[in-house]
Amino acid sequence: MRRYLLTIAAIATLLVACGGPPPQPATPPPGSVAPTPATPEAGPTAASTPAQPTPDVPTPVAQPLPAPLYVLELGQVARIERDGTTRAVLTAEQSELQGVPPIAEFTVSPLGTLAYVVGDRAADRLVVADARGEGRRTLYEQSGHELSDLLFTPDGETLLFRLLNNREPPDLPSGLYRIPVLGGSPELLRADDEVDDPVNPSRAISAYLPVALSPDGTSLLVNVRSLFYEDCTPGVMPAAGGEVARVQLPAGVAAYCGEAAWSAEGDAILFLAGPADGPDAGPQLWRAGADALAPTGLLPAGLYGRAPLGMPGGAIRLFLARVERDATGAVTGGTFVLGELPADGGEAIPLGVPFVERLERALWAPDGSGAIVEVSSDTAASLLRWMPADGGEPLDLPSTESSVGGLAWGP
Repeated sequence: MRRYLLTIAAIATLLVACGGPPPQPATPPPGSVAPTPATPEAGPTAASTPAQPTPDVPTPVAQPLPAPLYVLELGQVARIERDGTTRAVLTAEQSELQGVPPIAEFTVSPLGTLAYVVGDRAADRLVVADARGEGRRTLYEQSGHELSDLLFTPDGETLLFRLLNNREPPDLPSGLYRIPVLGGSPELLRADDEVDDPVNPSRAISAYLPVALSPDGTSLLVNVRSLFYEDCTPGVMPAAGGEVARVQLPAGVAAYCGEAAWSAEGDAILFLAGPADGPDAGPQLWRAGADALAPTGLLPAGLYGRAPLGMPGGAIRLFLARVERDATGAVTGGTFVLGELPADGGEAIPLGVPFVERLERALWAPDGSGAIVEVSSDTAASLLRWMPADGGEPLDLPSTESSVGGLAWGP
């Protein structure tokens, strides 16, 4: 199964790999009893009115997480409930490929449908199930077809994905497809570019990987990834298929694909890019119009960014990163912190306590109230945490402490 991960060199080795958990709100003891109303003063009829028992009124228990969290660990999908403690493995897939985790990637629809790809010797299997992993059925499976980059439409009725055809000769073009969740044949939205020269292909020959649909559902943010080189850049295309507008960055600036997003209003895309070489190389936050034109850097030199989220009104939440260097300029460490760029373009505002672990991946709560992060350090290969954006204490989540292959919120 082909995986497309955020690829950042040099300074980015530190930046790619950082998080922490929210304060546990004080919760009243469960089963507390509502106070009994005061007995009215004795009157002409008071003696004849029997006292009514006061029913127990359960006190709502605050939930640290905004929704159930789905995690891909050790090749299976697990679900962590909103209490941040209860965890259950939902799948038990198997593969004939020894040493390869069965499930390569997954996603969850707004309706709670779970979809995932099982990589096997004969073919990849695209499987759908309910929110608890039950009712499992194979939606698509064809020998020689590799499947990846799953994305549900907002109505949950259609699944977008990348199909890489390894058959010779191919029976379908490799490209970006969609398929109804209830079943049917895949429909091609955008084919990979045709190879211009098999011996010396152009760097512009690309595949198109679905990332996110615009808020109004009419446009699709894609990763435009070179088929023969490491080049990658964000792009925008009609959701129904068609031509792709690629972001054109200034000379010497490279995009880091993997963490792009739409603005809340759908009038822009947010993505990571930065100097390809030199002491300032690393991911910085950029913005381009919804047509992928006029890209603009948003962070000052020396300040890096990860995982942007567009907020209503134009503010942007993200992880801010600063690096530490020795006297020779070599990177020796760094810190991360949740932050926000104001809509008026002012200075970035920290929203929490800085942390020094490496940020492997992050998933924001849709409302920006916090983020799930996978972090690693010299002593821990992988830890899952919920980090609130109000500066509260992080919450460690139950995990296998093995590298996470994906994160997604349930409804």
